Amino acid sequence: MSETNEQTDTLSNKADERYRLTSKVTIIGAIVNFVLAIFKIIIGLIGHSHALVVDGIHSFSDLLSDGLVVWAARQGNQLPDEDHPYGHARIETAFAAVLGGVLITVGIGIIIDATNRLASGDIPVPETMTIWVALLSVLSKEALYCYTLVYANRLNSSLLKANAWHHRSDAISSIVVLIGIAGSIAGLPYLDAAAAVIVSMMIAKIGWDIAKESIEELVDKGLDPDKVQSISRHISAIPGVSQMHMLRTRQMGAEALLDVHVEVAPNLSVSEGHRISDEVSKELTRQFPDIAQVLVHIDPENDEEQSSCSDLPLRKDILTDLDQCWADIEQSKSIEEVTLHYLDGKVSVQIILPLSILSGNVNAGQLRQQFVDSVKTLDYINKVEVLYR
Repeated sequence: MSETNEQTDTLSNKADERYRLTSKVTIIGAIVNFVLAIFKIIIGLIGHSHALVVDGIHSFSDLLSDGLVVWAARQGNQLPDEDHPYGHARIETAFAAVLGGVLITVGIGIIIDATNRLASGDIPVPETMTIWVALLSVLSKEALYCYTLVYANRLNSSLLKANAWHHRSDAISSIVVLIGIAGSIAGLPYLDAAAAVIVSMMIAKIGWDIAKESIEELVDKGLDPDKVQSISRHISAIPGVSQMHMLRTRQMGAEALLDVHVEVAPNLSVSEGHRISDEVSKELTRQFPDIAQVLVHIDPENDEEQSSCSDLPLRKDILTDLDQCWADIEQSKSIEEVTLHYLDGKVSVQIILPLSILSGNVNAGQLRQQFVDSVKTLDYINKVEVLYR
């Protein structure tokens, strides 16, 4: 019980630390966005730069996405509960997809705005001071991008990564504004609109990539093939593992989940097979810190290639059949243990008799043959072994 409590405390502390860092990074971004938005709108109005005013409004829209990030991080880092036994990490993924959609929308919005400005032909020449504000916006947003991406990689957070690229898209947007202002002052009033179309397509592409990656995670796309190969090699190198197959992986927020079928020697005890499965799980979580859960299915043979045993009778029915077949064998009443092996679509039976049975006129070879001959009517029985102790 204490070990379980320690594990729960560890998960809780990890989730709290993750939420704390995500919130800190996002709140810093929100403060910068708020200051930039006010500054760009005021200077844009004073300096007659429509592009800078629009960019300021764009920065205000970023405050909404920052709020969504904080909320999604809080929800996504909750511990598993009865309704969500695998945790809430997919909330992060869902909102990363939303932010990807926001980037696509921003890209399309810039295209529409640039097209309207080109069509109207009414493009005023801005004041020189607007260039410095646009430059400040570029530098601030690029700094936010680098800062947020560091923590996104540290926490392996698709949500923070999406927000980082959102900051970069804002920096690109401000570059467009900077080019547009400089072009207008230099006598090329249409330069900013043309650049806006090109860069907005880049922004939309970034949004598409983020949304696509998040949606693929939501529909349980597997991990990167190179990583899957590395996982396979680690499993195969574990002592007691003969082969492995049916390795399936998926991403859940910052964590990876996987299940695998591991083949072991067919006559191993259940407890030894379970110990090997524990070692597989421990080794993978030790070598790959992002792997949170490993489900190991122990196989005595490759059930992808061998005949299925799923239609064979269970132990209770088999023992009933064996009792009927061995009813005329007096020594069958002394059977101490019956072990069943389900292999290649058949059942192998191993029985243990007391060594004292062989006293007197009982011949071990003849007795074994009696047990074997008596079950020939059972077509699902492959062989019978008789052991003594």
